[in-house]
Amino acid sequence: MAERMVTDLSRHIIEITSEFSGTQLLIFGAIERGIPQADGGHGVVIEGMDYDIIVVVQSGRNDMIVRRKELVGPIWVNREYRTLKNVQGYYAVTSTRPLKLILPIEQLQNLEAGMEQLKIEFVEPVTLEEQKEFRAGFIRNMKARKLYNQQEGTISVLDDILFRAILEFPANMPVGEYQVDVHLIRDGEILLSEQSPLEVGKTGLERLIFQFAHEYPPYYGIMAVIVALFAGLLGGFLSKKMSG
Repeated sequence: MAERMVTDLSRHIIEITSEFSGTQLLIFGAIERGIPQADGGHGVVIEGMDYDIIVVVQSGRNDMIVRRKELVGPIWVNREYRTLKNVQGYYAVTSTRPLKLILPIEQLQNLEAGMEQLKIEFVEPVTLEEQKEFRAGFIRNMKARKLYNQQEGTISVLDDILFRAILEFPANMPVGEYQVDVHLIRDGEILLSEQSPLEVGKTGLERLIFQFAHEYPPYYGIMAVIVALFAGLLGGFLSKKMSG
């Protein structure tokens, strides 16, 4: 007896324009459990299927800096910082049930399924206490920005065969290549895993500016200063004309 799983996305490209305010992504699929028949074909067994599904979506990885704020007099200022090595700019996980009821912790860690299971390392040497503090602060900030999201028990399954999951992407989602992993699980065992690519990119003028800024950062910085100076001079000139 062997299972088959077919998955797909409502779209494989998300285009970010100046009017982009966030979007949704539908992840859907079908499960088939086949048994050999006398004629050599396969039948589909619907009764008795007890599957779980975990979906993990993550962007490319980069180093990120986390700063700790301290109260100095009447104001809060950034003091110490730590650099997190190779972490996702966007991360989301959803499942049919609470994750800890689906797989043991060790397997969840291997899949990085769940924020508690994310592998977060530091560039600078850190104590265990600092590691816990900066890790918690990083995840808290990413959740506040809606870039990290964990929803358990939100994947809907229809007729024990069809499943669907809807994920939210905020307006500030990072561009780049994303990875969508769908895991089919039964009785604590991962039966199948399917991976789909997702591309998030800017379009039009935003894309040209983004590419120029990343390919020629010194020139982009100079142009940004020139534009700012020109805008300031123009504003001052118009202000004088209106007051005169």
